[in-house]
Amino acid sequence: MNKKTITGQFQFALGKFQEGVGSALGNVQLQRAAQRRQMDGRIMHAVGEAQDLIKRSLRQRAGSV
Repeated sequence: MNKKTITGQFQFALGKFQEGVGSALGNVQLQRAAQRRQMDGRIMHAVGEAQDLIKRSLRQRAGSV
């Protein structure tokens, strides 16, 4: 796990919480902002996982050469 993966998970969780607050308050703008934050978190998490996968495969490849 790298910083992007962890930050992505945090952003997603924060967006979930924010969406719940927006829903409880009936604030549609807050809910939409929370959904955008969740999507950003998912994207950031996926990018972090992809980076980890690339690094692992490069290390394996360098070890086998």
